[in-house]
Amino acid sequence: MYNPSTDHLFYETGVSELQDYLLSENLYWRLSPKKGGELPMLTVGGLLLARRRLQAAPHLRLDSLDFTLHTLRSKWRSAWERKVRHETRARTELWHNFLADYRHAPDQHADAYPQQVRWRVIIHLLLQELEGLPAEAEALTELDRILRLSFIPGRFIWDPELAPSFERDPFWYLYGNLKP
Repeated sequence: MYNPSTDHLFYETGVSELQDYLLSENLYWRLSPKKGGELPMLTVGGLLLARRRLQAAPHLRLDSLDFTLHTLRSKWRSAWERKVRHETRARTELWHNFLADYRHAPDQHADAYPQQVRWRVIIHLLLQELEGLPAEAEALTELDRILRLSFIPGRFIWDPELAPSFERDPFWYLYGNLKP
């Protein structure tokens, strides 16, 4: 079951450390431990995914955090884009590897799709941050073509509470599963 407080803590902490992260050379940033446990590593894509999922929790006030995020993104635009480009390549490689593993042994990997499709969602969110990445967009088009060969359309595969945050268009790959 989806827990918006976990995403909120990650988003809040990630935004508070965003400037240091953007100015670092690291793609993955270890966030300061918070009361409530260890948080995932910070990346731009992880931050964008948490923010997108938080749309399903309108009771959480995010205005101040969103303002800070937009301010830092604007102030450090070139560092932001550098991280986005780097992460897009890394996430595309992870997604490619999963699809290759699935194609070689569908019965062993189909069940992992609901977790692994996270990479595809993050790639989508990252690509929205840039004017254009022709090579990455072209690679993603090819990966989507491969995915469609084994994709069975159906119901939303993540927690139903999140469905309003991820419309069928453009997030078609969250509405179905892979053939086993």
